[in-house]
Amino acid sequence: MLNLVRDSEISSIKNVVSGILKIINDPQSTAKELKELIEVDPPLTAQVLKVANSAYYCPPSKIGEILKAILWVGFEAIKEMALHQKVCRIFSDDKATDGYSRLSLWKHSVAVAVMGKMIYRREFGEKGENIYAAGLLHDIGLIVVDQFCHEQFSEILKKSGEEETEFTETEKLTFGFDHAELGKAVMSGWDMPEELCSAIGQHHNPDPASSRFKRMTCTLYLADTLCQEKKIGLVDNRNHNKGLFNRCMREAGVERRGLDLIIQDVQEQITRMEEQGLLG
Repeated sequence: MLNLVRDSEISSIKNVVSGILKIINDPQSTAKELKELIEVDPPLTAQVLKVANSAYYCPPSKIGEILKAILWVGFEAIKEMALHQKVCRIFSDDKATDGYSRLSLWKHSVAVAVMGKMIYRREFGEKGENIYAAGLLHDIGLIVVDQFCHEQFSEILKKSGEEETEFTETEKLTFGFDHAELGKAVMSGWDMPEELCSAIGQHHNPDPASSRFKRMTCTLYLADTLCQEKKIGLVDNRNHNKGLFNRCMREAGVERRGLDLIIQDVQEQITRMEEQGLLG
């Protein structure tokens, strides 16, 4: 399946996403480097300028250049925006199957990304750019399975809904792996940061005690679980493990009260983004 991904439209996002993450992880990176990365991709340039000119950012006059967009919106926000717009492309198919659609999955992924970033900023005092990327990409394995094994994917959706079985368990019975493990393999093949790959691979069943990347792994699990509980975007059929949830909170060093406040803000931000047409 990884060979199919390598030659598909899904891999078209690889170079830009990898480049943005390198800029994110290099404290010496500049606005000029980001501008050059965006401008080699005309559709991405058009999308970033469209969003920078939207009512969400409300510029005083029309912005026609990426560098001006960076100056108006901000270096950090443009990095996030470019990542958002590039990853969004692989979620563009709006066909629905047994309650699943890529657009609903995209809404969920953005919510998880926003929540992860808020946890990092409020609880850890960090920017949270890598966790934002992990949130956007955490379910890329679902996109791969949907695209290359659509009939089996539809059967898994139907079976997990009718029999109330765990979606990931049905995946493993069908393929021998689940979409989280597949997502990790795809990200590793794209040479993404090891921390991001590990968190994506464990986002359904983290083992915080043994994880080398405890903070990101636990944060991604918490954000994904809470966005599922609040039914933001795609909702799968899973039994939430309270013991694991509490263990991840302890390992990450966060409290439920703080998470409840954050998820309220996430819901409000997602609503605003929908109203501005930023979620497809």
